[in-house]
Amino acid sequence: MKKSKMRLLLPIVGGILLIAAGVVSLLDNLDVITLDWEMLIGPMFGIGGIIFLLVFILNTDEWWALIPGFVLVGIGIIIFMSQSLDSMVDRWGGAVFLGLLGVAFIFIYATHREHWWAIIPGGVLITLAGVTALPPGNDLIGGVFFLGLAITFGLLYLLPKPAGRLKWALYPAGILLIVGLLVVLGVTNLTRYVLPVVLLAAGGFFIYRALIKK
Repeated sequence: MKKSKMRLLLPIVGGILLIAAGVVSLLDNLDVITLDWEMLIGPMFGIGGIIFLLVFILNTDEWWALIPGFVLVGIGIIIFMSQSLDSMVDRWGGAVFLGLLGVAFIFIYATHREHWWAIIPGGVLITLAGVTALPPGNDLIGGVFFLGLAITFGLLYLLPKPAGRLKWALYPAGILLIVGLLVVLGVTNLTRYVLPVVLLAAGGFFIYRALIKK
């Protein structure tokens, strides 16, 4: 679809929705119909998000539409959860919102490799979604956070990009990986097993190298 037509689509659809909302609101005020506005707010946000996603689907050059699209859909889901699944919204609401926003950036990279920067906010937001989904007070939160960031920068190095691999991404990936592993090992009391395993592996490696040189 041509960009000129694409730019007309969003305001036209938005205008139609506003007129429809105005008509429905007027009928409600005149007691012609009765509306439960609390139940309509969530779907309204969801529909708004879907419209932005349609803008992207019809023209993938409009990658910016993914961000408000997923944000509005996320808000709509959270509102629905607060109305129908109130016990779950505190636990999962933040994870759903952050996860969907992270997915938006992943889609930006997947469809436009030149926007490789989108991997970073995408990975960070999905990591935060995972951290938020963990039970409060979980000792693994710190480890999951650092390991998620390490994976993000690792993917930044490994995934294809027009400019090739970004070697600098290996440095934060390596540092964050070490920190994350140390946090996980410290929390799970596995540190007392690490040194013996490392010594056994190193000893086996030296014996193996000595034998194959003969």
